[in-house]
Amino acid sequence: MHIQDLILLVIGSEAEKSLRGRTTLQKKLYFLSVINKTDLGFRPHYYGPYSSPVAENLDILVYARFLKEVTESYSTDQNVFGETRRHTYFWTSDSEIVMGEIKKEDGYTDWKQALDTLNSLPLAGDFNTLSIAAKVHYIFQQRKRTKRKHIKKFAKEYDWEISNLEIAGVHSFLKALSLISVKKSTRPQEK
Repeated sequence: MHIQDLILLVIGSEAEKSLRGRTTLQKKLYFLSVINKTDLGFRPHYYGPYSSPVAENLDILVYARFLKEVTESYSTDQNVFGETRRHTYFWTSDSEIVMGEIKKEDGYTDWKQALDTLNSLPLAGDFNTLSIAAKVHYIFQQRKRTKRKHIKKFAKEYDWEISNLEIAGVHSFLKALSLISVKKSTRPQEK
Protein backbone atom coordinates (compact mmCIF):
# COMPACT_ATOMS: atom_id res chain seq x y z
CA MET A 1 0.00 0.00 0.00
CA HIS A 2 1.11 3.55 -0.69
CA ILE A 3 2.07 5.80 2.23
CA GLN A 4 -0.81 8.16 1.44
CA ASP A 5 -3.26 5.27 1.66
CA LEU A 6 -1.78 4.20 5.00
CA ILE A 7 -2.09 7.73 6.37
CA LEU A 8 -5.75 7.84 5.37
CA LEU A 9 -6.30 4.40 6.88
CA VAL A 10 -4.78 5.41 10.23
CA ILE A 11 -6.70 8.68 10.46
CA GLY A 12 -9.93 7.08 9.25
CA SER A 13 -9.67 4.43 11.96
CA GLU A 14 -9.73 7.05 14.71
CA ALA A 15 -12.85 8.27 16.49
CA GLU A 16 -14.54 11.01 14.48
CA LYS A 17 -12.11 10.16 11.64
CA SER A 18 -9.61 12.63 13.02
CA LEU A 19 -6.19 12.30 14.59
CA ARG A 20 -4.51 14.76 16.93
CA GLY A 21 -0.77 15.16 16.56
CA ARG A 22 1.87 14.41 13.97
CA THR A 23 3.82 12.43 16.57
CA THR A 24 0.89 10.05 17.08
CA LEU A 25 0.57 9.51 13.33
CA GLN A 26 4.32 8.95 12.89
CA LYS A 27 4.49 6.43 15.74
CA LYS A 28 1.40 4.48 14.67
CA LEU A 29 2.80 4.22 11.16
CA TYR A 30 6.17 3.20 12.59
CA PHE A 31 4.61 0.27 14.44
CA LEU A 32 2.44 -0.71 11.48
CA SER A 33 5.48 -0.69 9.18
CA VAL A 34 7.37 -2.94 11.59
CA ILE A 35 4.46 -5.36 11.97
CA ASN A 36 3.97 -5.52 8.19
CA LYS A 37 7.72 -5.59 7.48
CA THR A 38 7.61 -2.55 5.19
CA ASP A 39 10.25 0.18 5.04
CA LEU A 40 8.54 3.57 5.24
CA GLY A 41 11.83 5.40 5.76
CA PHE A 42 11.91 5.64 9.56
CA ARG A 43 15.14 6.99 11.05
CA PRO A 44 16.09 8.22 14.53
CA HIS A 45 14.78 11.71 15.30
CA TYR A 46 13.99 13.86 18.33
CA TYR A 47 10.81 12.05 19.40
CA GLY A 48 11.78 8.58 18.23
CA PRO A 49 11.67 7.02 14.77
CA TYR A 50 10.54 9.56 12.16
CA SER A 51 9.83 9.21 8.46
CA SER A 52 10.33 12.12 6.05
CA PRO A 53 8.30 10.27 3.39
CA VAL A 54 5.37 10.04 5.83
CA ALA A 55 5.63 13.78 6.62
CA GLU A 56 5.84 14.69 2.93
CA ASN A 57 2.87 12.53 1.98
CA LEU A 58 0.83 13.94 4.87
CA ASP A 59 1.47 17.43 3.48
CA ILE A 60 0.45 16.26 0.00
CA LEU A 61 -2.84 14.89 1.35
CA VAL A 62 -3.57 18.20 3.10
CA TYR A 63 -2.66 20.20 -0.01
CA ALA A 64 -4.85 17.95 -2.19
CA ARG A 65 -7.69 18.38 0.35
CA PHE A 66 -8.01 14.72 1.22
CA LEU A 67 -7.30 15.85 4.78
CA LYS A 68 -8.14 19.03 6.63
CA GLU A 69 -5.43 20.28 8.99
CA VAL A 70 -6.22 22.40 12.05
CA THR A 71 -3.35 23.89 14.03
CA GLU A 72 -3.64 24.87 17.69
CA SER A 73 -1.09 27.05 19.48
CA TYR A 74 -0.31 26.87 23.19
CA SER A 75 2.51 27.52 25.64
CA THR A 76 5.52 25.19 25.75
CA ASP A 77 4.76 24.06 29.31
CA GLN A 78 1.57 22.32 28.12
CA ASN A 79 3.45 19.77 26.01
CA VAL A 80 5.97 17.19 27.19
CA PHE A 81 8.08 17.82 24.07
CA GLY A 82 8.01 21.61 24.45
CA GLU A 83 6.24 22.19 21.13
CA THR A 84 4.05 25.27 20.72
CA ARG A 85 1.67 23.87 18.08
CA ARG A 86 -0.39 20.76 17.66
CA HIS A 87 -1.84 19.63 14.35
CA THR A 88 -5.11 17.75 14.08
CA TYR A 89 -6.08 16.01 10.86
CA PHE A 90 -9.63 15.32 9.70
CA TRP A 91 -10.94 13.21 6.87
CA THR A 92 -12.77 15.11 4.13
CA SER A 93 -15.57 13.84 1.89
CA ASP A 94 -12.90 12.97 -0.70
CA SER A 95 -11.22 10.69 1.86
CA GLU A 96 -14.39 8.60 2.08
CA ILE A 97 -14.45 8.12 -1.68
CA VAL A 98 -10.77 7.16 -1.89
CA MET A 99 -11.06 4.75 1.05
CA GLY A 100 -13.44 2.60 -0.99
CA GLU A 101 -10.63 2.05 -3.48
CA ILE A 102 -7.98 1.57 -0.81
CA LYS A 103 -10.00 -1.29 0.69
CA LYS A 104 -9.59 -3.17 -2.61
CA GLU A 105 -5.78 -3.01 -2.54
CA ASP A 106 -3.56 -6.02 -1.94
CA GLY A 107 -2.44 -6.07 1.66
CA TYR A 108 -5.27 -3.88 2.96
CA THR A 109 -6.56 -6.61 5.29
CA ASP A 110 -3.12 -7.14 6.85
CA TRP A 111 -2.63 -3.42 7.49
CA LYS A 112 -6.16 -3.02 8.85
CA GLN A 113 -5.79 -6.00 11.20
CA ALA A 114 -2.47 -4.68 12.51
CA LEU A 115 -4.01 -1.24 13.01
CA ASP A 116 -7.01 -2.71 14.85
CA THR A 117 -4.64 -4.58 17.17
CA LEU A 118 -2.57 -1.45 17.77
CA ASN A 119 -5.63 0.70 18.42
CA SER A 120 -7.07 -1.87 20.85
CA LEU A 121 -4.17 -1.31 23.24
CA PRO A 122 -4.66 1.40 25.89
CA LEU A 123 -1.26 3.03 25.23
CA ALA A 124 -2.10 3.61 21.55
CA GLY A 125 -3.91 6.84 22.38
CA ASP A 126 -1.03 8.46 24.28
CA PHE A 127 1.48 10.14 21.97
CA ASN A 128 4.15 10.34 24.67
CA THR A 129 4.00 6.64 25.51
CA LEU A 130 3.87 5.73 21.80
CA SER A 131 7.02 7.78 21.34
CA ILE A 132 8.79 5.99 24.20
CA ALA A 133 7.66 2.59 22.93
CA ALA A 134 8.91 3.43 19.44
CA LYS A 135 12.30 4.50 20.81
CA VAL A 136 12.65 1.34 22.87
CA HIS A 137 11.59 -0.87 19.97
CA TYR A 138 13.90 0.93 17.55
CA ILE A 139 16.82 0.13 19.85
CA PHE A 140 15.65 -3.49 20.17
CA GLN A 141 15.48 -3.78 16.40
CA GLN A 142 18.70 -1.93 15.51
CA ARG A 143 20.95 -3.03 18.36
CA LYS A 144 19.43 -6.39 19.30
CA ARG A 145 19.64 -5.35 22.95
CA THR A 146 16.88 -5.85 25.49
CA LYS A 147 18.47 -5.10 28.85
CA ARG A 148 17.48 -1.77 30.33
CA LYS A 149 21.08 -0.63 30.80
CA HIS A 150 21.80 -1.26 27.09
CA ILE A 151 18.61 0.47 25.97
CA LYS A 152 19.48 3.53 28.04
CA LYS A 153 23.07 3.54 26.73
CA PHE A 154 22.04 3.38 23.07
CA ALA A 155 19.21 5.87 23.63
CA LYS A 156 21.83 8.45 24.65
CA GLU A 157 23.53 7.98 21.27
CA TYR A 158 20.29 9.20 19.65
CA ASP A 159 19.91 11.98 22.26
CA TRP A 160 16.88 10.20 23.70
CA GLU A 161 16.27 10.14 27.44
CA ILE A 162 14.48 6.99 28.56
CA SER A 163 14.12 5.97 32.20
CA ASN A 164 13.92 2.44 33.59
CA LEU A 165 10.32 3.14 34.56
CA GLU A 166 9.47 4.21 30.99
CA ILE A 167 11.11 1.10 29.55
CA ALA A 168 9.14 -1.09 31.93
CA GLY A 169 5.96 0.84 31.13
CA VAL A 170 6.07 0.04 27.40
CA HIS A 171 7.19 -3.57 27.74
CA SER A 172 3.67 -5.04 27.81
CA PHE A 173 2.65 -2.82 24.87
CA LEU A 174 5.51 -4.13 22.73
CA LYS A 175 4.83 -7.68 23.84
CA ALA A 176 1.11 -7.35 22.95
CA LEU A 177 2.16 -6.32 19.43
CA SER A 178 4.48 -9.38 19.27
CA LEU A 179 7.45 -7.07 18.75
CA ILE A 180 9.46 -8.45 21.64
CA SER A 181 9.57 -11.80 23.35
CA VAL A 182 10.47 -12.63 26.88
CA LYS A 183 13.27 -15.13 27.36
CA LYS A 184 12.77 -17.52 30.20
CA SER A 185 15.51 -17.48 32.78
CA THR A 186 17.78 -20.50 32.86
CA ARG A 187 18.84 -19.76 36.43
CA PRO A 188 17.27 -21.83 39.17
CA GLN A 189 14.69 -20.05 41.33
CA GLU A 190 15.94 -18.84 44.68
CA LYS A 191 14.04 -19.98 47.75
